[in-house]
Amino acid sequence: MTEEAKRKRGPLLRAVIVLQLKLALSAARDLVLIPLALVAALFDFLRMDKHEPEHFRAVLRLGERTDRWIDVWYHNDPQEAPRENVDALLTRVEQVVRDRDEGARQARVLKRWAERQMQRARERAEREVQVRMKALADKRNKD
Repeated sequence: MTEEAKRKRGPLLRAVIVLQLKLALSAARDLVLIPLALVAALFDFLRMDKHEPEHFRAVLRLGERTDRWIDVWYHNDPQEAPRENVDALLTRVEQVVRDRDEGARQARVLKRWAERQMQRARERAEREVQVRMKALADKRNKD
């Protein structure tokens, strides 16, 4: 095998792996959105006489955002500025895997980021529960 053939195989192999990962991610997203969309539509249907449908539309917006983020058929062109999507994430993962020192640093950064995201999610969930509990209590007091 010539050196030229080796240089050409690397980018092709990377492109194939990235495409397969993006297809798998898209399929996993679809598997989550299918039941979520059905439940949201049912919920909206049951509340239709008092409320406009909002949950199903929210699932549609979520699907659209994740579709743009995964962007299955986009391939990063080295001459273009990289998009901030799953390609950028996979590029960062590749850099982390290739460089041990950078990988350890990125792992620490990622761990701190994940901890902050989990804390924010907990706080949002607690606020949402408090708001809903207050609304239920107010509703009971009115009845």
